[in-house]
Amino acid sequence: MRDHWFILSSFFILSLVVTYSPCTRAEVSGVGAQKEVKAEGPVEIAADELTYDRETQTYEGHGHVEVARGDISLKADHVRMNMATKDLAAWGNVLLREGEDVIECQRLDVNLETRAGKIQQARLYLKDQNFHITSGEVDKLGENHYLIRGGSFTTCDAQRPPWKFTVKEIEVREMALGGWGVAKGPIFYFEDIPILYFPWGIFPVRQERQSGFLMPSVGYSSTYGLKLQNGFYWAFAKNMDATLFLDYLGDRGFKEGLEYNYAFTKETKGQANFYFIDDQHLHKDRYAFFIEHEQKLPYDFYLKGNVNRVSDHQYFQDYRNEDLPETAKMSQIDATSLNVLRSVIFGGKNWDQFSLLVDNEVFDDFTQQNNEKTVQELPQISFYAHPQSLFNTPFFYNMTSSYTDFYRERGVESNRGDLFPTISYPVRLLNVLKFESDVGLRETFYRNYNDRTSTYEGWKSRETLEANAQMSTEFFRVYDAEALSKISDLFKVSKWMHTIEPSISYQYSPPVNQSDLPVYDAVDRIPFTNQITYGFTQRLLGKPEGASSGAVEYAKLKIFQSYSLTDPSWFNPQFIDSQGKKHSFSNIEGQLWWNFGPYISAYADTEFNPYRGGFDVLNLSTSAKDRRDDVVTVGYSNTRSTLGSFKEINLSTRVKTISPLYLFGSYYYDLFNAIWVLWMFGAEYQTQCWSAGFFLEDINHSLDQTRKREFKFNFYFNLLNIGSAGRRPYFMKL
Repeated sequence: MRDHWFILSSFFILSLVVTYSPCTRAEVSGVGAQKEVKAEGPVEIAADELTYDRETQTYEGHGHVEVARGDISLKADHVRMNMATKDLAAWGNVLLREGEDVIECQRLDVNLETRAGKIQQARLYLKDQNFHITSGEVDKLGENHYLIRGGSFTTCDAQRPPWKFTVKEIEVREMALGGWGVAKGPIFYFEDIPILYFPWGIFPVRQERQSGFLMPSVGYSSTYGLKLQNGFYWAFAKNMDATLFLDYLGDRGFKEGLEYNYAFTKETKGQANFYFIDDQHLHKDRYAFFIEHEQKLPYDFYLKGNVNRVSDHQYFQDYRNEDLPETAKMSQIDATSLNVLRSVIFGGKNWDQFSLLVDNEVFDDFTQQNNEKTVQELPQISFYAHPQSLFNTPFFYNMTSSYTDFYRERGVESNRGDLFPTISYPVRLLNVLKFESDVGLRETFYRNYNDRTSTYEGWKSRETLEANAQMSTEFFRVYDAEALSKISDLFKVSKWMHTIEPSISYQYSPPVNQSDLPVYDAVDRIPFTNQITYGFTQRLLGKPEGASSGAVEYAKLKIFQSYSLTDPSWFNPQFIDSQGKKHSFSNIEGQLWWNFGPYISAYADTEFNPYRGGFDVLNLSTSAKDRRDDVVTVGYSNTRSTLGSFKEINLSTRVKTISPLYLFGSYYYDLFNAIWVLWMFGAEYQTQCWSAGFFLEDINHSLDQTRKREFKFNFYFNLLNIGSAGRRPYFMKL
């Protein structure tokens, strides 16, 4: 809560009037009088009857009294102000407005110097937090010191609120208690039925972050029993806060957690999450931590990091998405689909024409029993020269260079250097065709060690050439909104533009012997390339009504294919299908983006095998939403390759039934292994000021039977601007 409770008793009401100079007894009927305060600005006072008594130095107004200054106004049937004692009294339908905040009371008495006074039968509405507060009597005992008797508050707009808190008495000492109010006998009512009673309670009275216990949440697991989550939020500094957790997870025992956030400067901020449990089911200690940090260093250098670690590979299977940081949840990362956990610390500096990047990456491969053979990059140092004119000629040059230390506990390790300068020549032919060609020489050298087979041991190097040429053009057409009236009205677009960009390119890289080089990433195997790539890109752009910025891209479609001009027996993965057969034509690749938000969004990428007549890759993710707030999301993945195949489908939906009730559900199915992974359904009831929901999860056993089937029940609720408890499903937030 803010001090809007008593704005009427402090700086405004008659700091406006105390600057008036005394005058002879006057009586104004009808419209009223208007004065100008030199130091404070214009003040308007109007009343059916306005008088001033010189002997007592008292102004008195009766009948529709109005006092206004800026966005603050006071209305009452009667107002009396003593200029000598600075006592103000207003009674009869008193109404005070400051911006969109409103205070109503029957009587107001306040002294402007001592800031002490009394308000009777007060009703307060605070717009920012949607607080509706009532009180039989309020004593203002001094600056930032209030005593409220017989009060209640809610964030519901209804005359008969669905829920409210009532108190016998609240004493607020903002300065002494750091922004806390102490309440005696608070009772929580739901539909006028008392639900919870406390002998006393503490609550924040300011909008700033305040320390306090979070609302507990409960759940149930068929395997481990009752789940109870508790938390304490600690705002111990303006630029730091922490949340401490102590959760009871049934047969697993107690789980501790710490979430720490900091923002020392605008450029130096981050968060750190730590979790620990002495798992009574597995009889071992388990932990996880996730650290994110970014910082600006002297001389415009920067440092960023994202460090993630879990004690064992089954951690996410057991605790699913509960411990993932919010950034991961926003990226729609599902813990059950994680195969590799990546940690990275990087930094560097960007100049106008150059960039320096130092990158350290560590991987935790969940598909392996341990990480002894997992390759880590400690570090990779890269230097880039961005495209820039070569000696003020029409030619441009750029360069990428890197040094990488590939480390692992077992297996071949290497130091690799890679230098790749390129010269390009862009030109526009006949002012229609865009033509660009480039050629680059690539030098890659290795220092290999710890090779027990002596295949890669010692110094190795590779020299190769890469050349490219590309030609493209663009056709476009502009449509008025009337041509697509329904879509234009829906998305408030004034004009549409459709573009088609056909292109054809040629790539060449000679054959080189690379069999004596280790393989860590794509840099280590550059295939013999002599191919043509052709295709087109289509875009749909729209200019929103009244927008001063450029057009918005609502949809994009890319389709392209390559043809090898050389013998496809040479290794090039583009021309090898999922069955290992070599062909001259590559798969037809397609990519599609839709962003007709908030109603439709979609992404798809495909690879169609023209020889087999089927898709080797078909990945689809789409979300559709209507004006009723119904949502359907579909995720489908189907990949066939020589490295492995998988096929799965994820379905989620939310349906609005009667106005406040939503039903939702999700289903995850592994089509490749013909086994369902998870199904979930639930319901959520929403009103203007509160919501509550539940969902049931049925999690199937793992394929190797190491994880048993588990059934979970979860409950959550939210009181508007008060707090929430429990975990709300992600797709209910869409």
